Amino acid sequence: MSHVSTPLARTLGGAALLSAATAWAATSLPPTDAPRLHVLMPLALAALFSLGWVLASRSAPLVEPLQVTAPPRETIPGKLGTVRRDWGFFLAAFLVVWAPCAGASSAAGKGVDPSLFNLYVAVSWLFGAVFSLFVLALLKSQLGPAQRVLREDAAAGGVHAIRVRFRTPVKESYRYPTRNGSGQTATTSAYYVELARENETDSRRPIRLQAMPGHNLRITVGDKHLAQAAAQLAGHSGWLCWPTRWRNIARTSEERTVSAAFVSDSGHVVWGVTPQDDYAGYLRDGAAPLCRTDTALAVEPLPRPSRYFPKVHASHLRVAAVGALLAVPFLLGAVPHWAGMLLGVASGAVGLFAGMTMDGVGVDQEPWTVRETSHPSLR
Repeated sequence: MSHVSTPLARTLGGAALLSAATAWAATSLPPTDAPRLHVLMPLALAALFSLGWVLASRSAPLVEPLQVTAPPRETIPGKLGTVRRDWGFFLAAFLVVWAPCAGASSAAGKGVDPSLFNLYVAVSWLFGAVFSLFVLALLKSQLGPAQRVLREDAAAGGVHAIRVRFRTPVKESYRYPTRNGSGQTATTSAYYVELARENETDSRRPIRLQAMPGHNLRITVGDKHLAQAAAQLAGHSGWLCWPTRWRNIARTSEERTVSAAFVSDSGHVVWGVTPQDDYAGYLRDGAAPLCRTDTALAVEPLPRPSRYFPKVHASHLRVAAVGALLAVPFLLGAVPHWAGMLLGVASGAVGLFAGMTMDGVGVDQEPWTVRETSHPSLR
């Protein structure tokens, strides 16, 4: 279960990242006689601050569902807030891609230039430089192009909309064959929330508000955004909005999805997409009328909870601690140069592994109802 993000936890987490960044930067200085305290000290501070961040996160209150107290909104807000950038993830991603280079540089001996190790340093530097370009994608808008069209249409004064109720959050696992006749199967997962019409007598099936798609390091933004809403907005009512230019989006979408936003009566917006089977009956058949928006009203996404999940992150943090401990012997000058080089390579590789896998499980699994479906050939 997610915990509330407290000022203390954010401060300690930021201090840990800045201390680690200082240690990474210190490795680029010319090697000196051991011990290399200018690297070891900020690394030790990063470990202490990380421990404090874990303790502060675990002691914070759990995220509670919002109580349904707001009256129904008669008008639709025209200012739909965008998903906030995760600056902690941005800095952590930079530290991860530069971890191999930092490990190699910190293990370099004074006046020693072995060709094989020097090649590793060059390759790790190139790796960090190339993947830093992908990290910069995190500075772009957290909304996809289709969501930005909807946001522009709302600001211009009109969207297609219906009244709905935020219902069941679902994690759907789909199993399908990978090759004809090979006997091998694969499974993909998708997150969505069922939205039901406020009119209980309506026989239509629930509308699926799916997570926003993403690319590269932004691929989990939509999943996390929807997960935060699923944990807090169950039972809330509001407006489900589609863009006035939905036809342009549907024609150019490979998945035949159209961007959508749930605007709760509590004053929050949840971004996503709706599949063709769900929006067709409303947009093509005219069941979702064109509604005017009030451009003076604004709504924002829910506050971001703590990114620490005890059940999934503890093992990754232990791996990161092992990577840091591997760096201690050669930073203290307690091992021969050849051993220091090996430990430097191992330390950077372990740090890279811990960082790249840690955020892949950054979606709280507890609010979701798991449903399993299969390809017709597997039924």
